Amino acid sequence: MKLFFLTLTFVSFSFFAIAQSLPYNIYPPDTLFITYHSTSTKIHYQEKIEEFKKAPLATGDIVFLGNSITELGGSWGYRTGWRNVKNRGISGDVTEGVLKRLGEITYTKPKAVFLLIGINDINIAATTPQYVADNILAIAKIIRKGSPDTKLYVQSIFPTNTASIKEKIQQTNALLKKKACRKTYTLLNTHDLFADEADGIKKEYTNDGLHLSEQGYTLWAEYLKKKLPKLAN
Repeated sequence: MKLFFLTLTFVSFSFFAIAQSLPYNIYPPDTLFITYHSTSTKIHYQEKIEEFKKAPLATGDIVFLGNSITELGGSWGYRTGWRNVKNRGISGDVTEGVLKRLGEITYTKPKAVFLLIGINDINIAATTPQYVADNILAIAKIIRKGSPDTKLYVQSIFPTNTASIKEKIQQTNALLKKKACRKTYTLLNTHDLFADEADGIKKEYTNDGLHLSEQGYTLWAEYLKKKLPKLAN
């Protein structure tokens, strides 16, 4: 019994140590340049990276990775009832920004990653659906190579009430569906959760035609819990 206790204590201490002392070089440097970051996003991105260093991921975590739609969800552990959930959303982030901050994920090897990214890229005239889908596939390949046991769930890009980008969203989601396979990622059709008949976002699920209302977050979390009940264990 004493040996068992000592072993358990050592395992717990080792797990705690991994969670609390990650090398800083796995995070993006403060000199990093991301092509499509606005001035305010550049500042916020570095602020969030500093927060992540102080509360790092641990092996076995469930990670929500993305932009403001993810960040504003707050405590995803509270919303889903799942254990060891960390929010890695950064408002204003784009696919390139996520690509440059995957070191923490490949180092800690979380249990699962839920990725929602791309709407900010789509809002930029210079980008194409192919560009966004290719970057998301690159994110998936890096995670798969660096952490092969991590379950990666790519969530399709949500609808918005900006008519000029609806077609780009549809095309990007079609490419994500085409590229999805067991060896890269599982695609979750979160777009259709929120879409109205005109392929905009239903008014009860949004505050501004882009970001989610509390009702929208509740719907999203309930969908994930129903779709993936085993993650509750």
